[in-house]
Amino acid sequence: MTLPAIIQSYIDAYNRKDAAALVACVGDEIVFENVSNSEQSMKIEGRPAFAELAEQAATMFTIRHQAITNAVVDGDRVAMEVDWTGIPAVDLGSMKAGEPIAMRGASFMTIRKGLLTRIVDLS
Repeated sequence: MTLPAIIQSYIDAYNRKDAAALVACVGDEIVFENVSNSEQSMKIEGRPAFAELAEQAATMFTIRHQAITNAVVDGDRVAMEVDWTGIPAVDLGSMKAGEPIAMRGASFMTIRKGLLTRIVDLS
């Protein structure tokens, strides 16, 4: 399975917890949404807000990893099945610091002018 280079760069940066590299993958007009249990749990708009979120999220886990198990690429849109694992650095609701977590989800991304402009994560 071959992903567009910008998406592979984004996933690699995410797995390294490299917030600056994540921000370099998104356009100024980025819209990021996280949907958990069929409810929108977060929506941010714009590169500055995304940068703030990326910096904060990198500190919330000692380890985090996304593995793409399947992907469908349709022009500038990509849908991916994601196996996510991580270890929270702090208690995050029902996720307890130091306890390994595994989740399955999906991500939908839109690319414009070589950068990500929309990311929707479902878990």
